[in-house]
Order: sequence, then C-alpha cells, then structure tokens
Amino acid sequence: MMMNKIFLILLFLHSAVCYTQELKSDTLSATNIKAVTINSKDYEKIEYSYGLKQEINFKLATVNPNADYELGLRFKNTSKKNGRISNVILFLHKSAKNLPLANLELNFYKVDSLTGRPLEKLNTEQIIFTPTSRKRGSFKINVEGFNIHFPAEGALVSVKWLPTEEYNMQVGPAIRLTNYKERLTYTRYNNDPAKWGNNFNFSKKPGVYTNAMIGLEVYIKRRTVN
Repeated sequence: MMMNKIFLILLFLHSAVCYTQELKSDTLSATNIKAVTINSKDYEKIEYSYGLKQEINFKLATVNPNADYELGLRFKNTSKKNGRISNVILFLHKSAKNLPLANLELNFYKVDSLTGRPLEKLNTEQIIFTPTSRKRGSFKINVEGFNIHFPAEGALVSVKWLPTEEYNMQVGPAIRLTNYKERLTYTRYNNDPAKWGNNFNFSKKPGVYTNAMIGLEVYIKRRTVN
C-alpha cells in the first residue's frame, strides 16, 4: 500500500519545491488589454487535453517564488496550422492553510521544433492570475485579449509563482501533477533561458513521466474553400 502522504523535496539552488500526495472567483490582471472577437465561421476551436488524465494524485505543493521558479507544459500543434490562444486551464490542488497564496504569472513560449525546448516569449505583456481559493479545482483563464500566437511548431505554457510582499520562502497555490508517456514538462529558475530542462520526473515506470496538469484552448484558422 502507498502511504497517504508522500513528501518529496527538490532543491534548485535557493529554490524549495515540495511534492505531496493526497486523496472561482479568481482574477486576472494586466494592462492595455484589447477586446478581441474571434468569428467561429473563420476559426475552429481546438482543445488540447493530452497529459491531463489524472493517473497519480500528486501535487506541486509549495514553491519558493524568490528564485523565479517556472514550470511549463509543452503543447504540440497537431493541426500544423498557425492559430491564436484563447484559454488556459490550470488544474489546482488543495493548498495548505498555512501557506500564503502567491500571484501566478502566465507565459507562453515558442518551442524548438527539433528539441522541444522553450525559446523566445510569445506574449508581450505580463499576464497575472490571482488565486483566491485554496480548494481543488480547474480554473479557466481567458487570454484572447493578449493576441498570443500559437505557432505551427506548438508552444510551451508556463506558470511562475511571484514573490509575496513578505517574501515568503514557501507559497501556494498547489498545482496538480500526473503521469504521461511523454516528457512534456519543462522547468527553470532565475529567468535563465539556459536553465530550461525536462528532467521533471518522479515516475518509477519506464517510459512514463510526471507532467503538470495544464489545459489549452486554441482557435485555428479555417481553410478557405474556393
């Protein structure tokens, strides 16, 4: 039998990340958001859900935000056509009552078509999600107003926990994790592009890897029929 609670601590220099196993009125803020209307006749909505099936009950419980720890999931563009990102879905776990909730910065990156590593950022404005609930649930964040391109090579969607006013060393919210057959999750710290790595894995099964649970909705331009 597995223990009810398993604590794994992973240190990235001055960063502390804790993984725990256990059986919506949030807000989004940014500046200069422009209204965007996507005509459903011209665009087709695609929901990317691979990697979201819960196969383990792990969570990224705490993070030290002062080390600029960033965790992202890579999304392959199965249509191979350029699109626009509409919504991001964060799957959050229950957060401990003693941990302050930090703002989350959402970022989007191009990916290298050969290696899958994140490249330059796709969003030009800071996107901040402010969680107000400690409960487990999924939270859909609309980002249409930021006009974020979804390249044919796909994109990486990341979450970064921002420092609190008290500069707490451990914060929530907790993000849910799962196992999947591909290495889709990348992490880095200190905002260093050279430190992106995909060794984020706690699975003991060969060919199975631990991934963050993040969803993505994209609008792909329909083909024009003459």
